[in-house]
Amino acid sequence: MKVTVVGAGVIGITSAIRLREAGFSTDIVAADLPADTAASSVAGAIWYPYGSSPDSRAAGWGRHSLGVFTELAEEAAPGLALKEMLDLRVARGSDPWWADPGRGFRHADGDGLPPGYAGGFLQQTVVIDVVPHLEYLSARFESLGGRIAQEHLTGLDDLAAEGLVVNCTGVGAGTLVGDPGVTPIRGQVVRVGGVNVQRVTIVDEGPLAYAYVMPHGSEAVLGGTRRPGQWDRTPDEAVSEQILEKAVLLEPALAAAEVIGVKVGLRPGRERVRLEHEAITGTPGIIHNYGHAGNGWSLSWGCADEVVVLATRAAG
Repeated sequence: MKVTVVGAGVIGITSAIRLREAGFSTDIVAADLPADTAASSVAGAIWYPYGSSPDSRAAGWGRHSLGVFTELAEEAAPGLALKEMLDLRVARGSDPWWADPGRGFRHADGDGLPPGYAGGFLQQTVVIDVVPHLEYLSARFESLGGRIAQEHLTGLDDLAAEGLVVNCTGVGAGTLVGDPGVTPIRGQVVRVGGVNVQRVTIVDEGPLAYAYVMPHGSEAVLGGTRRPGQWDRTPDEAVSEQILEKAVLLEPALAAAEVIGVKVGLRPGRERVRLEHEAITGTPGIIHNYGHAGNGWSLSWGCADEVVVLATRAAG
């Protein structure tokens, strides 16, 4: 059965890879190529599915994705590295659902933490340098026989008449399929060079929220912002200064770093991920896989494998 994946961010390209591996004749159509996508190519990415509860489908997708990314990192796939992550907390609390002793999970001591933070969690994670890894994923998909075509679509009906469609259009899904629940979440990141930072630091509460430091060799991606409802992708110099100030408080060694780039992306915000098959009379229908907010990388492989399950059912 012919399958067309719409969207070439991490959600689309991992879905397309898994479909090809499962034997489906799959190609990708997208408005932007992988390295230019509005969210995936900008993200300061690590495996960290924040906001995903232990009872949700997202928790399962996240655990599965961590396993895949860890295996790829151990195989030295481009753009991936295993690093320790510090998740700062205002007060000591119970272990999060993702706590894993096998990955070195432990509580951080309050000594040496930034003012306003009494503790936190430490655990190994996977850090993703997004552009080189998207290039790796693209090459992997093409090596399976897949093609990526750049085209701006205004609807999915024509593609659905030709075969199964997998809708991985991220923030574009709001207009493409008329989903009012989709909203852009603007995020700005600063990339710096000349640094020697070995640990990921992320903080989602307290005086420094929301901020993170994600090392990539002699460079690091610093963030960030979460501004719902904003479409403007023009970098804001004042925001960059705030990001740098917070980053230095998290990692003092960054005071000597050199800014080498600033980017703005649009996360696909939604109350929950939409991953389901929509039946359409006379066609195999559409599998929707979008609305991952800031968790696209963290949930990608788990969602991709569920897409294969849904596609197999649709194929009869």
